[in-house]
Amino acid sequence: MGEKRVLYEDKDLVVEIAPRDPEIPVLVYNFIKKKGRPVFFQEIIREFSGVVGEDRVRRAVSHLLALKKIIEFPDGSLGTPGMEWKPTGAKRRRRKRVARLMDYGIEELQLTIA
Repeated sequence: MGEKRVLYEDKDLVVEIAPRDPEIPVLVYNFIKKKGRPVFFQEIIREFSGVVGEDRVRRAVSHLLALKKIIEFPDGSLGTPGMEWKPTGAKRRRRKRVARLMDYGIEELQLTIA
């Protein structure tokens, strides 16, 4: 998923520090890029489950859309602007996602994602 900050680890338990809000868009962007293909929002949620809540991931995706770092394809999948999209039989979204910038760390995010 990205850089994990582990506080404690043994054979039965791993304790990590959850990422802060300004770090989440970078993690989401890197996840989409690492996949190498457009991904659905539910795939992103599954990847970050237990570490980051769905509402925080949704805010990060919205932020990346506003910065035009990722795009939404007609079937609702998300990818980087250079990714090739192939139509699938997957269900389509009824309404497009609203792109909104996060209130903090905009300059910092633009530098780390670029």
